[in-house]
Amino acid sequence: MKKTLLALTTMALISSTTAVEAASTKLTLTENVNIRTAATTSAPVITTLKKGTTVTAVKKAGSWYEIRYQSKKAFITSSYVKAVKSKKATTKPTTTTTYITNTAGVNIREQANTTSKKVGKLAKNAIVSVKKKTGDWYQIIYNKKTAYVHASLITAKKTNVTTTSKPPVTKPVSTAVKAVDTSKQYTVNASGGLNARLAASTSSQVYKTIPNKTLLTVTGTVDAWYQIKLDGKVLYVAASYVSASAKETPPATNGVSVNTVDQTKTYSVNAPTGLNVRTAPTTSSQIFTQVAHGSTVQVMGETTGSTAGWYQIKIGTGYYYVAKSYITTGTVATTTPVTPPPVSTVPASGVMERAISIGQQYLGTPYVWGSSSPINGGFDCSGFINYTLNTAGYKVGRTNVNGYWNNDLYLGQKLSKLRQPARGDIIFFENTYAAGPTHIGIMLNNDQFIHANTPSLGISRLSEKYWTQKLLGFKAL
Repeated sequence: MKKTLLALTTMALISSTTAVEAASTKLTLTENVNIRTAATTSAPVITTLKKGTTVTAVKKAGSWYEIRYQSKKAFITSSYVKAVKSKKATTKPTTTTTYITNTAGVNIREQANTTSKKVGKLAKNAIVSVKKKTGDWYQIIYNKKTAYVHASLITAKKTNVTTTSKPPVTKPVSTAVKAVDTSKQYTVNASGGLNARLAASTSSQVYKTIPNKTLLTVTGTVDAWYQIKLDGKVLYVAASYVSASAKETPPATNGVSVNTVDQTKTYSVNAPTGLNVRTAPTTSSQIFTQVAHGSTVQVMGETTGSTAGWYQIKIGTGYYYVAKSYITTGTVATTTPVTPPPVSTVPASGVMERAISIGQQYLGTPYVWGSSSPINGGFDCSGFINYTLNTAGYKVGRTNVNGYWNNDLYLGQKLSKLRQPARGDIIFFENTYAAGPTHIGIMLNNDQFIHANTPSLGISRLSEKYWTQKLLGFKAL
């Protein structure tokens, strides 16, 4: 996953006088000229400056001049420049104005009105480049484009200085987002879950509540907040509810060499019939489970050497392997667009309504193999059924999917897969990662069902090709 930092444009100090540069080596371009990263024609081109442009040389090295471009070192050949006689410096009192945000979550808009489209947000104490004031709005430069922020959210700080009268130097603004210790891993430490917000402010909109013990992808800090990446979005969580610990090192597997990968990316399954998850990076190894097409997986590394071609992934607390060729970064489309049947939602029995309500509170909770309680950080599929039913008041013993399907003493008699499913039905699937009954969930209507699946508890559709092919039958309480 790629780090996403708040990008601010460079700060421009607004001067009340027009200054003249002090004596120095100034050059005028006699042709359109490429400026480069090093003093050689084989160095990468930064940009092309037009004929007539004036630049200031820092020093000369052979047939090249060293200059500054956007406060960074650059080089220009002496073949297409001529020296300009510099003028004497004059010293004048100068007033400079710096524009700084005075609150967090400052909206940046396309036009100078509150109904205009938002194009970004600024953290508190961010320095912005103001071009001019229009009514109650400042016109600024954001991501190299003209945008607007409300003047009440910006503080203008003026400073009187005596300096040589030359245009103020444009300096890069240090980003409001600071780096974090990448040797550590960051985990939610809030029993009721942690709100992920659109900006680093308690007044900002909540995007999602992240379950306790969830591993976060932290990309930076902003004051008392962590900047994180979630669902492809840049969000913020209160740092006081996040635990930082030494980064977990995957256990070594005999004969397997694993390189690190970019964990800021989203890795999705691109296998229409599902993808086998194995205990070792070989097609002859044991199948642990199977993940559906379009599911996301937590990739920890990529195998190299004689076992190259596999991703090492984490499910719950265990490490497994999937074929790299069936994983893509980002989201994937379903193989065949399916038109879901008209949704029919009829209230379930009292106990199943309570079970559904309880289960929905844990949407997004990580999949944890063998767990039937949220105190373990999540559930597996049969553990989820066991927990929701017992919490809802229906006492049922703990067993696996095969036991729940084949033993009528647990959940009653088997019902045909040709049955029209209804809200509250317990749905069973077979042959997902091994032969026989292997997966279970609860129907929310005649198409959607809630279930504990890798990587987390979520909602899927029976009308999706993968689940239709794996359908075994139903039970009803």
